[in-house]
Amino acid sequence: MHDLKDIAGMEKKDRPKRVLLVANVVREHVLKFHVPCIRRMREQGWTVDVAASGDEEVPYCSHQIHGLWKRSPFTLDTLRGIRQLRRVIDEGDYDIIYCHTPVGALVARLAAKNARRQGTKVVYFAHGFHFFTGAPLINWLLFYPIERLLARETDLLITLNDEDDARARRVFPKALSVVQVPGAGVDFSRLDVDDRAQTRHAKREQWQVSQDALVLMYVAELIRNKNQEMLLEMLLGVRRERPDAVLVLVGPDHANGHYQRLARRMGLEDAVRFTGWSSDIGGCLCAADIYVASSKREGLALNIVEAMYCGLPVVATDNRGHVPIIRDGENGFLVHVGESGKMAQRVLEIAREPQLRERFSRADVSRYSADAVSRQIVEILTNV
Repeated sequence: MHDLKDIAGMEKKDRPKRVLLVANVVREHVLKFHVPCIRRMREQGWTVDVAASGDEEVPYCSHQIHGLWKRSPFTLDTLRGIRQLRRVIDEGDYDIIYCHTPVGALVARLAAKNARRQGTKVVYFAHGFHFFTGAPLINWLLFYPIERLLARETDLLITLNDEDDARARRVFPKALSVVQVPGAGVDFSRLDVDDRAQTRHAKREQWQVSQDALVLMYVAELIRNKNQEMLLEMLLGVRRERPDAVLVLVGPDHANGHYQRLARRMGLEDAVRFTGWSSDIGGCLCAADIYVASSKREGLALNIVEAMYCGLPVVATDNRGHVPIIRDGENGFLVHVGESGKMAQRVLEIAREPQLRERFSRADVSRYSADAVSRQIVEILTNV
């Protein structure tokens, strides 16, 4: 004969799962990476609530919580966010807390401590640890102790690359399960363009760029880690041979105009376009000739996957999140972080050699599709 606690436990086990997805921001994270997975979980009959800062509406989610936390953990809003989320979790009777991004995961794991003692599972999707081989010492002093401590409040860790996966298995508690997936998945359908020639022409007119210009593009928020300064230095080298070269930087400005001012000081004001946030990434990529990626740190760079899907040859830095995607000389080029001159050489090499560009443009990125990855993630969450 079962007591009431046993019966309640069986009912919870047999019901459709209740999941709370937590991240830093809606627009630049949830909407960019997680909508296909949310949709698949909902198709399973699950309840999927989303908690993140920002007012944008998240499709398919059951209920949306507007988080009080910010991108930086070093504000009182982090403490307010923990209290806010603790109430949400305690009232939500969730089976899984599925958390992302450093601040979102910090808030979620601290807020879920009581629920976890009652059986709620905490899953942390690490999109790239801030402590990595070659990272600044401050990153190790600050982020490594926090992640190691919070690992004790985590049931399952999802990683994106071999370096993070190996380090987590080596230094985090043995009770923590670790699994690796190929990114958060890319919804390739949102990149498809009906008339590529017309879209290319229209975008270049919008940006006031010649139809014959050599257009280099990077889609990323303007922040120090994305390292757009390297791209400005690279552009100087490219324009010595191709004075028509233009760099288009697509993404929100979190550097308060730093890169615009730097471009002016370097005499590149007329050769760089800062478009800001765009929901038409497929159209933007359609208007480019070569994709350049300069970041110092990535978990797994799905912006590169998007560019390759759109047929762009890629020149990227050899960080841990680019290396799994780009095989140097086979489906793109890799250069060391900071080697702007070498990047310029590789860009010009692609521009000069149509056969090389054609070979790089045929890369297969199907394993990174949202359909394939969301299926894998939902299976992981089902079995957690």
